Amino acid sequence: MTNTSEITPAVQRPGLAQHLKDKGAAMRDAARRRPAGADWDEEVSAVCVADDATGVRKVRVGEWSFLGDGGPDIGGFGLGPTSPELLCAVVSTCLTHTLLCIAALEDVPLDRAEVQVRARNNDARFFGVPTDAPAVPYDLTATVELRGDVPAETLAGLLAAADARCPMLRLVRSEHAVTLRQV
Repeated sequence: MTNTSEITPAVQRPGLAQHLKDKGAAMRDAARRRPAGADWDEEVSAVCVADDATGVRKVRVGEWSFLGDGGPDIGGFGLGPTSPELLCAVVSTCLTHTLLCIAALEDVPLDRAEVQVRARNNDARFFGVPTDAPAVPYDLTATVELRGDVPAETLAGLLAAADARCPMLRLVRSEHAVTLRQV
């Protein structure tokens, strides 16, 4: 009897490095098709509704839906991430995507990119409890692991470029006015 593993090679699925080649080609093609900065202007949005006895926050972003909630101490049920956790998720996914975009355009064959974002948060003010802690999530820290068969200085350069260019990092590091309107 013949061992099938000797006849049939192991199925290899494309890894991140292959995705980055495809991504780089797609990005270069898009830049050729849309050469002016105004060609890239877009409006993005999200909507959040709370309308039932759970108070859970139903979030809709394009075609995607998910829940936001708090824990029991703030009257929630833990049915979804808290707003500060969502902030960490937004920064994490944006920084990861920025790293991938730069790697794709610079032909850096990464095998893995992992970004963990942590923050401190203190809700004492919601309860009327005095605190010296900032009123917003603070001490945000992004820990980045990049793997690939590339020199360490290339990875360091990639991280430095992403640090300078990541839109959500830039947003949380700056002060931007948000217009609040009631309908």
